[in-house]
Amino acid sequence: MIQDQSQSSFGLAPNVAAGLASFFSWIGGLVILLGKPPQQWVRFVAVQSIVLCVAYVAIQIAFAIVNIMLSLAHLGAVVLVLWPISMLFGLAFFVFWLIATINAFQGKAYRIPVIAAYADRWSAASTAL
Repeated sequence: MIQDQSQSSFGLAPNVAAGLASFFSWIGGLVILLGKPPQQWVRFVAVQSIVLCVAYVAIQIAFAIVNIMLSLAHLGAVVLVLWPISMLFGLAFFVFWLIATINAFQGKAYRIPVIAAYADRWSAASTAL
């Protein structure tokens, strides 16, 4: 079965597929990626969405572990310094997610610094699936 190149996964327009992949974070990225979209940029957006979510969760877990260790060491004052840093990371991830989602719905692939390098590697690997 040959799919129309103007459509993406599940018969969606490419910009809608990419936008939904970005909007719904790792779940949307995984669903769109498993639908095997023919457009490389849609695959890239889907993988970038998954990588962004995984990076966010990993950083938040790291902050939680550091906070627990510092609290157990009775260094609560340092925890008060790390909390705003953690909030700034959360804000930065939210801004990158928002920009990527808006650009995806407009039909453009926004490349998030650092995250895009990993997404390039894994989106190219996803074509072999």
